[in-house]
Amino acid sequence: MRILRTDGGGESFTDERLRTIRKMLEYYEIKNIYLLHDHKGLLTIVWESKPTETQLSIVKNAWEFFDEDYIEHKLVEFKDL
Repeated sequence: MRILRTDGGGESFTDERLRTIRKMLEYYEIKNIYLLHDHKGLLTIVWESKPTETQLSIVKNAWEFFDEDYIEHKLVEFKDL
């Protein structure tokens, strides 16, 4: 699971709250997330496969822990070339 934070000033790979959320999701053994991207409080989650309702709930609760509630979900498919 990769993390990326942007704030309009460029990229940063060392955001503490994204590292904390990644640990929370790893604790719940959510392994189908490719990327967590935080841009000014909007969390974009790029999923490798369709998330379950339980996974969506866990992510929502984890983000609300940081007093944030804007989440965008995207699904990406990787194909062999």
